[in-house]
Amino acid sequence: MYETEVATNKARIVSYVDPEIKEKLEKLAEARLRSLSNLIEAVLVDEVASAETNGELPKSDQQKK
Repeated sequence: MYETEVATNKARIVSYVDPEIKEKLEKLAEARLRSLSNLIEAVLVDEVASAETNGELPKSDQQKK
């Protein structure tokens, strides 16, 4: 496997989804003028924030203590 340098310090996550969901996400990303990766990151950030708000996860500032 070849390693390539990436212009980011973000962690990489690999996921498997149904091809129909991928196609819909690509269309949504295009409609929102985002890359697919950026759209997925935004969705995940929103989900983590929601989990912090409803108590499923400790809030980010509490994790650092």
